[in-house]
Amino acid sequence: MSQLGQLKGQIESIAQQAKSQGGQLQAFGAKFSQTSSQVQSTIGGSAQSKDKEVVQAIGDAQGKVKAAVEALNQAASVASRYGQSL
Repeated sequence: MSQLGQLKGQIESIAQQAKSQGGQLQAFGAKFSQTSSQVQSTIGGSAQSKDKEVVQAIGDAQGKVKAAVEALNQAASVASRYGQSL
């Protein structure tokens, strides 16, 4: 197989892996969001600083999971287009 063919195969593999991982992470994010909403509603009204730290950490994690899903989807899309252009 030529180097170009190998590169194309590697790029397509990266695209598929990114897409797959993005899907799995999105499913995790949905479950995480549901559970974190329950936790936040339970302790969200507390005035204790530790409770507020937990709510803040959960919120930060939710945003980062969402950003990671978007980044993986973007990487999959770009890699796929690049692989098709080879």
